[in-house]
Amino acid sequence: MIGGKVLTVFKDQLCNGVNIIVTDRLKFHPVTTGIEIAVTLRRLFTAQWKVDDYSRLLVNADTLTRIKQGESAEAIIQSWSNGLNSFKKAREEVLLYP
Repeated sequence: MIGGKVLTVFKDQLCNGVNIIVTDRLKFHPVTTGIEIAVTLRRLFTAQWKVDDYSRLLVNADTLTRIKQGESAEAIIQSWSNGLNSFKKAREEVLLYP
């Protein structure tokens, strides 16, 4: 259901899926998991998976481009390191509590 409307895009079609059960939320990394799933979908279902539809969830053009180009999840996540380190440094300066 989106916006109060029931979606029937795949009505009467068999849709397979994945059920993920998180057993240790402190060790679970949801963003890494999402990128791993996206990279795998792109690799396994290149023609069928509408990768551009992923952009509304991802909201990061560079990462979407990297997924389209077939980069590994590890390489994509590593590409964020400079920006993430800069953010952490700036955040540290304004935190009230360490």
